[in-house]
Amino acid sequence: MEGAMGPKLLLTSVVAIALTLATAAMAQQSQAPAAPSAAVTTFDDKLVKIGEQAPGFGGMYFDEKGALQVYMKNAAELRSADAMKAARSQVTSAIAGVLGAEFLTQNAAAKGRAQEPNIIKGDYDVLELAKWKKSFGAALDGQEIVFVDLDERRNRVTIGVVGDPSRQRFEALAKSLGVPFEALIIEETPPIRFHASLRDKSRPVPGGVQIEIDTGVFAYKLCTLGFNVVRNGRDGFITNSHCTKNRGVSNDDDFHQPNDPLLSGNKIGDEDADPPYFTGGQCPSGRKCRFSDSAYADYRIDRGRFEIARTTNNVGSLTINSFPGVFRIMSETPDSMVGMRLNKVGRTTGWAFGDVRATCIDVNVADTDVRLLCQSSVARVSGTNKLTDNGDSGSPVFSILPTASQASLHGILWGGPDDGSSFVFSPMSMIEQELGPLTTFTAQQPPPPPPPPPTPREQCLRECNAERDACLADGGLGSQCIPAWRRCREQCPAQ
Repeated sequence: MEGAMGPKLLLTSVVAIALTLATAAMAQQSQAPAAPSAAVTTFDDKLVKIGEQAPGFGGMYFDEKGALQVYMKNAAELRSADAMKAARSQVTSAIAGVLGAEFLTQNAAAKGRAQEPNIIKGDYDVLELAKWKKSFGAALDGQEIVFVDLDERRNRVTIGVVGDPSRQRFEALAKSLGVPFEALIIEETPPIRFHASLRDKSRPVPGGVQIEIDTGVFAYKLCTLGFNVVRNGRDGFITNSHCTKNRGVSNDDDFHQPNDPLLSGNKIGDEDADPPYFTGGQCPSGRKCRFSDSAYADYRIDRGRFEIARTTNNVGSLTINSFPGVFRIMSETPDSMVGMRLNKVGRTTGWAFGDVRATCIDVNVADTDVRLLCQSSVARVSGTNKLTDNGDSGSPVFSILPTASQASLHGILWGGPDDGSSFVFSPMSMIEQELGPLTTFTAQQPPPPPPPPPTPREQCLRECNAERDACLADGGLGSQCIPAWRRCREQCPAQ
């Protein structure tokens, strides 16, 4: 076995190199398309809408007790009880109108009972902060800039930098942009990287387990299956775009669970949708951008349930619990809030948890020309285990509902710093604006629309894969079947 699978086993230990090679291959492709014409609504846009309906609104967060704290720029002027009551009513109505009435109940101590926000003094309103973030987002680039954030937790614009966060580096830039330096928080931050690539075969397939993606002959990536979905009436699952052979391009890649020994029968699906990266618009010069690191694959076996694998504990266990062995997804949370406690399950570090530290941050991914817009980050709780590592890419991110075996889906993890102290994920709102509506839990099931017909290229690639699989199943040698498969793919049309 060692002789036959040597190249493949060796690649596991150098998966970071494999990702570097994939990045190089992408650089040789045609230029990224222009910015999408359809407007994408980010969480910052929703905060601005609240600010337009409640003048002076400066951001909000859940504190350590789960209480909602709301910044108001004019809080000092609310001297009478009636004025404070009117302001609280106005901002509560605005929050419910933009984020939904359920937002005010999700972290409340009494289940289903809306909590009144506590108004605290803010120095700036979100309209100002959003404008300043946009100014800095276009002006700041280079590998030393990790992220730019409208920081609703601290009523500031926060800029994460690698190395020296000294005042001198940014004071002149702030002045040239017309931004008060006091409105900025400059903090040293480790680089955020794509994570490279529970490990036994699981049928039906739940979210959180290991998957293997073919990227060439004897080449592959190990990642984590995010969650099962119904998309355009078809059964499939979501993982990271950077886990595929070429991110931002649908190549009909083969997915296997947990791995792909020859003639194992472990194939579970084919890549079907991986939206392209774009340039221009919100994407600064020299970068290519997306709003989520997500790709969709069609199942070639029966779809797994809307569930996430549950391990024996939340401090890094990889062993699936005997009962209950899953978290059942019962709802989606489109956008998370600072202070929320979130969980993730991944093939490398298992089940771990942390608290939302920032939302809608624009992240420059280390060692690439990629900027991911409006992402969220989760920080480790002091004294707990490593949150994430290579191979956890694609992990489902979720909150646990009052019924402990039930979950609300928040998004998909794609990376973090090397020390595993935090992770970054794409929120559900961004994933579904790029991939379209997804059914992720049973209560959602709408009558499915008719599936779109495959493109000529998609149909050709599927036929090539079917011929290869039939060749191997009939006892053909890899040295015969694989070259024929490659020639078949080369003859497929470009579109």
